[in-house]
Amino acid sequence: MLATFSDFIKQNPNCKKFEGDDDMQNIFDFLSRDYILVQLIEASDAGKPALAPVAENIEHFFADISKTHENTLNDNFTKQAVGLMVKTILEPFGYVVWKQKDLPKNSRAMEFQSASTYRFNATAPRSMKIVKRIEEINPIEA
Repeated sequence: MLATFSDFIKQNPNCKKFEGDDDMQNIFDFLSRDYILVQLIEASDAGKPALAPVAENIEHFFADISKTHENTLNDNFTKQAVGLMVKTILEPFGYVVWKQKDLPKNSRAMEFQSASTYRFNATAPRSMKIVKRIEEINPIEA
């Protein structure tokens, strides 16, 4: 089963202040989307920080000046909480924290400078996997 925002709060009781925070809930939901999960895992498999392909997108959650934000990415604790979300989200896939690395320049992130890299651990408990497959396209559909 995919991790939930509640799982994130339970695993990180010091992040309880984010309970009820729309921005943080929306970030968690964004990071949990299938196509984002694939990006997080592909970055991890390439030895890059999992957050690298989506860091700029995360920053956009706080960029709406017409909205009041309870937290900002100027606060290191909030950035660390986003990293902990990634950890919670990738655990069901068998990925564990490996080491911290600087984000590559092409991530275009302004607020995030570094993030955790992850490695697949075949012995880690997991309940999810990503399946890629090749399928023939019916010529009529193409």
